[in-house]
Amino acid sequence: MVRSMVAGVAGLKAHQSKLDVIGNNIANVNTWGFKSYSYNFKDAMYTNSINSTGGSIIAGAAGGHNASQVGYGSTVSSISNVFTTGAPSPSSRTMDCMIDGTGFFLVGNMVNGTFTDIESSGLFLSRVGIFSVDNNGYLVDDMGSYVYGYAVEEGTGIPEKPATAAEYTMTNQPVTIAEKKDGNGNTTYDITIAGVTINSKQKDFKDQLQDWLAAVSGKTDRPDGATTGGTYDFTNYSIALNRYQDPKKDKPGEGFVDLTITAKVVGPEEKNQATWVPTNFGDTAIQTNKGNDREAGIAAVYPDTLSTIRIPIDPDTGQRYEIQGWKINEDGTIIGTDKQNRAIPIGQLALAIVENPNGLEKADGYYYTIGANAGESQALKPNGGPAGIIKSGWLEMANVDLANEFSNMITTQRGFQANSKIITVTDEMLQELVNMKR
Repeated sequence: MVRSMVAGVAGLKAHQSKLDVIGNNIANVNTWGFKSYSYNFKDAMYTNSINSTGGSIIAGAAGGHNASQVGYGSTVSSISNVFTTGAPSPSSRTMDCMIDGTGFFLVGNMVNGTFTDIESSGLFLSRVGIFSVDNNGYLVDDMGSYVYGYAVEEGTGIPEKPATAAEYTMTNQPVTIAEKKDGNGNTTYDITIAGVTINSKQKDFKDQLQDWLAAVSGKTDRPDGATTGGTYDFTNYSIALNRYQDPKKDKPGEGFVDLTITAKVVGPEEKNQATWVPTNFGDTAIQTNKGNDREAGIAAVYPDTLSTIRIPIDPDTGQRYEIQGWKINEDGTIIGTDKQNRAIPIGQLALAIVENPNGLEKADGYYYTIGANAGESQALKPNGGPAGIIKSGWLEMANVDLANEFSNMITTQRGFQANSKIITVTDEMLQELVNMKR
């Protein structure tokens, strides 16, 4: 008689465990990349009241009969992950990304060097692509783990170098201003900078500087009536006034200007014929940029071995590129934009695939470890195959079906109530048995 109570208790425990699974699913309905769990029942242990026997056809023998078995309730058969892809949710961050496929990101602590065997690397698998760059230029996720993929091969991924113009700077150039009167008594001013003198009718020092710049830049005729030309012909160059001090104020006779002279045509100095600058100004003009022709970039090459992903070093400066913007393409390639608005290849994300995803085991946060029953695993470059592609600017939502979870909750609750009723009825029967003798 008490077997029914044992079965009822087993049913209570099994339904409580299923409710635990349902509660966990609902609790993680807004967890990025969460994969819901399904709880599966199985019959508990059975005992035979009558064993089965086979029949005999000899004279006088009896036919066979089936076994009579009594069960002891239900228990857990398995708790399985449902690895369907969750719905995409838009993100305002370009470095947030999701996998449209069955693959996993590879993340974990630092692994020195390169490798191909992900099982022995000790890395985790993840479906959450909330990425950023740490203070050392490494790509990391929001739990501080390094993100693994394919680094740019040394000597490749060098961006195009645009043509630049020859440039000279002239700092602390003395300025002298001499007042002059013509035959009609009108006052004009001779302003001399770096040995080049022009005559201006302006009284204000800044206006006088503009007259000087306009004259030597070839933008207008010289105020004295002569056309621009001679040894200070700047018609092919632009002159920028960076800093100045009025010689008539504060410190008379100690006026100065800082100028930048830039060729209007880009390319090397020889092509721009800028050699006249030091010739005409002696040592006062300091060359800061000779000018260069355009240099074609070198396409990025990604090896087949895994490693951390880090901002590469600029071969021109010996420092890491200063990245201002980010983009992640469908094939997992990460492209940065530097201060010069150049596209800088950073690396390519790797996607891991496993033969049996249900063989993965949950670890801390949203990480998985490769369990003993996960089967063969390998890392691939995102290529649109079963592993999937990368969708930048999106995050994967949990694949929890709330309608299904609530219906399961109702049936689980009713199953729990029914099992508790079995215990109550069994208790009443035992009470009747005890009360038989009074």
